[in-house]
Amino acid sequence: MLKSARMQKRWTPEFVSRQVGVRRHTYIRWEAGVQMPRHSSLHALCRIFGMSPAELGFAARMEPVQLMEATSTTFGQNEDQLEGDDESIATEQELAAALPTWSLGIISCWQWYIAGGQRELESLVPTYIPRLLKPTLTPGPEQKVAASLMSQVYQLIALLDLQHGDFISAQANGTQALVYSQLAKDWNIYVAAQIRLASIYSAHKRIGSALNAFNEALRCINTNNDLISPALHSWIFAGLAEIQATMGRETEALQFLKLAIAVFPEKPEDDACMSYAHCDYSMLYLYQGLVFLRLGQPRLAWEAFSQIDELKPVPSERMRAEFLKYRAYTSLVLGNMIQCCIYLEAAVRAAQTIHSDLVFSEVYALYEHMLAIWGQEPRVKALATLFQN
Repeated sequence: MLKSARMQKRWTPEFVSRQVGVRRHTYIRWEAGVQMPRHSSLHALCRIFGMSPAELGFAARMEPVQLMEATSTTFGQNEDQLEGDDESIATEQELAAALPTWSLGIISCWQWYIAGGQRELESLVPTYIPRLLKPTLTPGPEQKVAASLMSQVYQLIALLDLQHGDFISAQANGTQALVYSQLAKDWNIYVAAQIRLASIYSAHKRIGSALNAFNEALRCINTNNDLISPALHSWIFAGLAEIQATMGRETEALQFLKLAIAVFPEKPEDDACMSYAHCDYSMLYLYQGLVFLRLGQPRLAWEAFSQIDELKPVPSERMRAEFLKYRAYTSLVLGNMIQCCIYLEAAVRAAQTIHSDLVFSEVYALYEHMLAIWGQEPRVKALATLFQN
């Protein structure tokens, strides 16, 4: 609610933090639900926005007074630092009050990740671990919820590692996410964790491991079909379609792609797992294009990738970077130099916007292929300046 109020006024986090008199990092933690403003800071926020604490999302922290005092102690004796063990929740009442806030914070983290927020998340997301560790490992009524949130935290960390091209850390944190999803007994979270592991393996060119991860997710769906999100179900089929196409199995690839389209929800925004999966039609179009690319059908791949131009709302920055990268590659395969140059430059800009070393390195590898084919062309040579920094 705080973030929504800021965006409606078209203010930046930097502007609001300066008005309140705190560091930008501190303000971002308030929006994420990781940290509670002190009384003086909350009063300043209400004054700046002209809104009540309830309208800014802090009503649950204001009633009753005892709960406010407890959460103030929990969320930050020092607004610019974490306190380690002092962050742990002392009672079930305090934990029950804190978990919904942390859940909203993690939802915001997913939104920032999809939008390309890399640097802020690298410092913010790990701060949830000391808060969630004790309730996750302590049997009680809130354990499953805490474990579900912990799995999401490790999935986010794994994806952040992946964007740095650190496959070892990404796999380790992805495996941790899988462990916590099993503790949570939340099969949607478990399937999402398997999909993330499969994505990490695919990026690392470990196709066999990616296939195993997708198959494990599919086995879970076959056992708990009524409990699994249709969007996740579709994502698994789409991933399996790409792998089958990579292995040259055209019939199987097209069958899985057809299944992915068939089970995809009509309104993906209403899907139960949308807060952490973010499966929309762009996911389907991306995999459809990848399948055709792997099968050696670049014209059909281009048609599939081009569907993104008609999507409303427009895809996220992170998804846009993927499409630009593959449209550049498809243009290369089709032999269209001018088109390839246009999309490659746009892909470089997008990779820089989302601070993705992985996408940037993949685009550079594509540029090396361009040099091998069109190395004497002035327009291709000029693109070298994109990689000099």
